[in-house]
Parts: sequence; C-alpha cells; structure tokens
Amino acid sequence: MNTVSQASSSPRHARGFTLVEIMIVILILGIVVAAALPSYRSAQQKAGRAEAKAALLEVASMQERFYTTNNSYSTNAVPLASPAVAVFTSESGKYAVTVAACAGGTITACFLATAAPQGAQASDVCGNLTLSSTGVRGSSAGVPDECWEG
Repeated sequence: MNTVSQASSSPRHARGFTLVEIMIVILILGIVVAAALPSYRSAQQKAGRAEAKAALLEVASMQERFYTTNNSYSTNAVPLASPAVAVFTSESGKYAVTVAACAGGTITACFLATAAPQGAQASDVCGNLTLSSTGVRGSSAGVPDECWEG
C-alpha cells in the first residue's frame, strides 16, 4: 500500500503550455513584428522605386528613338507603338509613366517623364519620380538624390 500512496502523491507531469506561457510568446512575437514591419515596408517601397527608375529609363529610351526619326519628342509614353500609348505602366503596375513638354519649353525641344506611384506604392515618401530629356532626375518630395540612389 505504500507504493500506491507514493504514486498518487508524486508531482504532476507537465503536459503542454500554460496560458501565461502562450501569452508571453504572443507578446514577444507582437513586439518583433511591430519592430520589423516598418523596415519591411521601406524595403518594398525602395524596390518599387527601382521599378520606377527602370520604367523612366525605358520611356526615355523610346523618346530618344522617336526623336531620331521625327526631330521632336512625343507626349506619348510609348510613341513607337501602333497606336501610340499615352501612359506606360511599370512591370508590376506600381508606377504609371506619362510624358509632357519640359516646363517653359515645347515637346520638340525637351520632355519630362513622370512616374506616378500606384496602389500600395502611393504612400512612398518620394512621391512622383521624374526624368527629363537632359538627364535631370527629380522627385515630388524634393529629395531626388535620396530617392534616386540605390
């Protein structure tokens, strides 16, 4: 009988997790996610800006090809297509590129291509990115160096 009383008085074996342990793990995960999410969004927007730069350079290249045969630039983003396309959409649709005459100039003299962010990219701090026929880079945020680097 002595062995039976020992078995019933032995400490209970832990099985699973307590509610407090689970709540601590959830709290730690919440803190990690809250700290990492802004960096992740910033990296996504920076990748989107790389897409905008590529789209602007592609549009500028098409404008230069158009200029060599017509001796003027076009207000269409894709002037060599048949029919010409007014708005060029970047590869994943994060930016829409349009072309206009430079400020104070005519489309025969120079152009300004503008990449406007679309969808989730619209919250990017750089806003619209621009590229002129003379190679001047800009952004509507007023910090072209920061927005065009990397």
